[in-house]
Amino acid sequence: MTHICNMCNISFTTKQRLNTHIETEKHKTVFNLYSNWNQQHNTEINKLQDKIIKLNEELKNKQELILQNIKLQDRIKNLEEKADEYRKIVEKVATKSTNTVKNYSHNNYLNYISTEPIMFQELKSQVRQLVNCETIMYNDEDFHDHIVDNILKDKSGKDKVLCTDINRKNFTYKDEKSGKLISDPELERLREQLKKGTDIRQIRKDLLEKLVNEYEENGSIGIDPYKQFSDIIQKINFGTPFVDHMAKKTYVKRCPSNKSNNSIEDNCNINEESVESVESVELIDYDEQEYQKLLKEFGENE
Repeated sequence: MTHICNMCNISFTTKQRLNTHIETEKHKTVFNLYSNWNQQHNTEINKLQDKIIKLNEELKNKQELILQNIKLQDRIKNLEEKADEYRKIVEKVATKSTNTVKNYSHNNYLNYISTEPIMFQELKSQVRQLVNCETIMYNDEDFHDHIVDNILKDKSGKDKVLCTDINRKNFTYKDEKSGKLISDPELERLREQLKKGTDIRQIRKDLLEKLVNEYEENGSIGIDPYKQFSDIIQKINFGTPFVDHMAKKTYVKRCPSNKSNNSIEDNCNINEESVESVESVELIDYDEQEYQKLLKEFGENE
């Protein structure tokens, strides 16, 4: 039977010869050299592993801080936008009479608006299908058109929503229950339903992962993915850019008095800067209950 010294890789015919070899200075020298090297090697490995753990913790903390910063920025923008919307509501309340709601003929609007009302009960499922990680990466105009064309138009391409006052951003559409035209200043009610239908958590997760992966695959060259994320995610707030887009796409106004009372001037693509002397139009069936609610919440106490 052969006996081998694992340290020196030498073979011996008997166990006694192996033991004798182990006691020699040569074997002890080799053993000491290996032990010292192995100890230093393990020490270096432990140091490197500790450094890796520390770097990973620092990286994780940095990513968490970046995400927290993005969330805070989003929150600030949302609050600022909401504050601006409330300010506009207060201005509207202050300019309206608390006792009367003006009624004007709205037959002409029926020539332009779709016979189909907006089905608010179906909005959530529609938005879930249309608003996702891919579609919010469209530019602003394409994204807004994506919503308008697939939700706010009927199959014949007729608008379900009309802007009747481009300066004050007043909109009207048919009530799904009564079929009457109702007013929705700043599209407050509609935009709230669009936001409720959006799967914000999943979109944020998918979008950030996609942007970071693309950035890393591109050799970490280009626009910072977190900056891109912060800019793109604003679309699902359906804020002022969406309202402005809707106003310019769906704006109609009544003709001057020297024209027929039954005609309407179509200004779907008009720019707000080019509007001269836009006539203010109030729609019938304004929701008095909602009006009183706004007055109570935002108006001055008498």
